[in-house]
Amino acid sequence: MTAYVEPLDAILWFTRIELIADGALGCVENSLRHASHLLQLTPEPLRPFVGLSIGAELFEALLDSGDFDTAARHLVAQRTALSVDGTAGDRLITATIKCPALGLNIHGMGETVADAVLEAWAARVLALRAEFGADLSRLVHRFPHGGLVEQRRSSPQ
Repeated sequence: MTAYVEPLDAILWFTRIELIADGALGCVENSLRHASHLLQLTPEPLRPFVGLSIGAELFEALLDSGDFDTAARHLVAQRTALSVDGTAGDRLITATIKCPALGLNIHGMGETVADAVLEAWAARVLALRAEFGADLSRLVHRFPHGGLVEQRRSSPQ
């Protein structure tokens, strides 16, 4: 059983996402950890659309072990929505997240898988804000029954 976590105000939540998108948290580990914490505090209307694909404790364990690439992949609740082109050693890696709520594929690029996925993830969340408003009221109107676009996985893979 998962305990209910009180969500952050949507405007504050998106402001914190902007910090990640801008690279203001210093390193990828800090950004991934912050992203994980923000996902636990996601505003109610957005919860059916974003979430970790593993539990927060497992995500933290990946960060503690230095496996940032794997941790970043778990920022996308529906693992089939994420594709990554390139591998370690490639000059540039591209991550793409399919977003049915927007009808778009959102791309991110970076020198590592973690950088690319984190960029795509933050861009996707900010694109949801741009489409549905900072207070998410248009999201609720467009998907009145939650429109479960991304399904959280309860077990690690």
